[in-house]
Amino acid sequence: MHSTNDLRIVRYYPRALVGDGGITRSVWHHSLELSSADVAVRIAYDEGSAPATPGSVELVPIRHAGWPWKVPIGLDECLADADLMVLHSAWVLHNVRAGAVARKVDVPYLLEPRGAYDPRIRARKRPLKRLWWRVWERNLVMGARAIHVFFDSQREYVRSLGYDGDIVVAPNGVEIRDEFRWDGGNDGYLLWYGRFDPEHKGIDMLIEALALLDPGERPPLRLHGPDARIGGKDEIRRRVASLGLERWVSIGDPVYGEVKYGMLARARGFVYPSRWEAFGNAPAEAASVGVPTVVTPYPLGRHLAGRDAAILVEPDSGSLADGIRATGRKEAAEIGSRAAEVIREEFRWSAVTGRWLEQVEGLL
Repeated sequence: MHSTNDLRIVRYYPRALVGDGGITRSVWHHSLELSSADVAVRIAYDEGSAPATPGSVELVPIRHAGWPWKVPIGLDECLADADLMVLHSAWVLHNVRAGAVARKVDVPYLLEPRGAYDPRIRARKRPLKRLWWRVWERNLVMGARAIHVFFDSQREYVRSLGYDGDIVVAPNGVEIRDEFRWDGGNDGYLLWYGRFDPEHKGIDMLIEALALLDPGERPPLRLHGPDARIGGKDEIRRRVASLGLERWVSIGDPVYGEVKYGMLARARGFVYPSRWEAFGNAPAEAASVGVPTVVTPYPLGRHLAGRDAAILVEPDSGSLADGIRATGRKEAAEIGSRAAEVIREEFRWSAVTGRWLEQVEGLL
């Protein structure tokens, strides 16, 4: 078993220096927390420019080649003195190649699929995924030293693949912004942000739920984010128009940083009605600010609701309409306050990285 002060971890993620996505932020927060615990961390990346990093975080550019999918070239040199490599996401060829390199040089690797082995995701483009599994993904999964999931309930997704190895359970972390706290919803709008994937994120149900409310009780709804696929935003615009909700619904660009947290602080409520979700960065961020948050029964939603820290509804428009009404009730403020406490106590990056590291050390 390795001790913390001699552990060397390589996190391989080609887009680690690109954008503000959930995986990118996770790679960085995890790495910085590990560095502060005296773990030597190396981030292997492809795109973007390297900023200065504190502690023992080292940035190593890895050349990638190939078309239409690029794979790493020379990753074996980056792994030469590593005790563990961490791979992020799933169903991508660069991970398949990275796993093969790790097996060749005898470096164990941990997979962090971020919910990508959920049966409902596997069902999307099922024929292609079945072929991909037989040709590539099965060897990657079965060769892993361990697989990281966010909640205990997600173990079954991994076991259903036939994987019987070790599983690391630790949630994603949340960046706590103490300067932003819910102001009671002074601006009166309902907020959602994320990727515009209407089916996955339940945005179609959310629009229908809004239509079920009488105009006099219908709050303005602000939707922000990028298209998850071509046409996602347009599909929602058409649905809004067909239901005559143009007065109440605005569709905007992605929001980040202080703008995002400021919008959370002023919202009447936050609603995140996903049909499935690996973690849910957006509702976790909303809960951290103390805004009353409506969730469906994905693992984080159930976790918060079990602590009276979220408004739990079923994934259907009628139940969502009831949830929206609940954000305007007096007890919503108490729910939001408890949510902020839960996130600060259980989901700080330092806390979740500590749980992750304790389990990983036991594997090596």
